[in-house]
Amino acid sequence: MYVCVCKAVTENHIHQAAREGARTLKDLRRELGVTSECGRCAGCARSCLREAHHAESVCGLQLAAA
Repeated sequence: MYVCVCKAVTENHIHQAAREGARTLKDLRRELGVTSECGRCAGCARSCLREAHHAESVCGLQLAAA
């Protein structure tokens, strides 16, 4: 799904950025350009970033338990 239409940024781009160390919306703006045009994507981008971090922590816990 496209999160930022202005910069053609998808959920996958945000998840990849999170895996590479993006932690904040500011990081996403610097790395991907989200919110740099109209700003309507800010809420969705933040939510996708949160989701990526949650998935990362859940996967990390599952690997540690195995």
